[in-house]
Amino acid sequence: MQNSIDAAVIRILLIESNPADARQFEEWLCSAKSPAFEVQRAPNFEQGLTAAHYADAVLLGMPMIDVENLPRVSRMRDAAPAAPLIVLLGHAKEVAMLEALRLGAQDLLIKGELDEKSLRRRIRFAITRKHDERLRQMLGEAGGELPEEALDVGDAIGSACLLLQGYAATQRVRIRVDVPADLPRLNSDRDRLRQILINLVSNAIQFTPAAGNVTVSAALTKEGELELCIADTGVGMSKSQLALIGRDGDVAVLDIREGGGRGLPLTEYLVRQHGGRMKGEAASDMGTKITATFPAERVVQGDDPVVESAKRAG
Repeated sequence: MQNSIDAAVIRILLIESNPADARQFEEWLCSAKSPAFEVQRAPNFEQGLTAAHYADAVLLGMPMIDVENLPRVSRMRDAAPAAPLIVLLGHAKEVAMLEALRLGAQDLLIKGELDEKSLRRRIRFAITRKHDERLRQMLGEAGGELPEEALDVGDAIGSACLLLQGYAATQRVRIRVDVPADLPRLNSDRDRLRQILINLVSNAIQFTPAAGNVTVSAALTKEGELELCIADTGVGMSKSQLALIGRDGDVAVLDIREGGGRGLPLTEYLVRQHGGRMKGEAASDMGTKITATFPAERVVQGDDPVVESAKRAG
């Protein structure tokens, strides 16, 4: 069983022509243990372009934002649309920084004002914001279509929990992961599956008191379906609130807990896009357990190819 998320890694592409700055930023990132960072360095912009699509985030070092450098922001955005672009500056004027944000930079940081903790924190925040932006864009443009692939569910859980570790630490909540090593893959869209997990885990953290636990688990049912369960030791929900999850009708009207839980309507919508369902129940330790169940047709055993939508529909 996998019981920790320490193996998850955030892949960083660092494009920095100043060797001293490059060494400093790499040392700051590589010294982190949880989350862990894997840094690939590129000495110039053109080399960075070729490697950008492999990164979870791109750090682009610039002496300043000016007319000559601004086009690099849009070029990098086009080369790696899924990865947030964080620009590291020697100095810049506010007008130029706003233009860089308009062209696609997720964040701009002044090198002289950084320390290792703030750099790591801003990277995690940028990844989360970028992911949310892409998901909202897809929901507006993609209709019911899912760009699918056979995904490792354990990796998806590790990645989502990794992004939420900082938040959990501030809340003094421990995240536990329980996933069988031989769990089959799931035919899904990477961004949507990650968003399902982020929404459910962050919601559980929000409503769990200090010293509490959030447990993320996955397993196959006897019917061959794949279940994702997020259980917390939080304040719990009433029977009437729990009954709202999984009901027929427009999930957009769901508001499970006063003052929060607003990610649950979107989460249930995404699960239903997969042909799945969600349910909520009181956990044994007086918290709440949310279960997202994906149909057996989406479970990919062994080295079987990804199931085509036409076959699944038939």
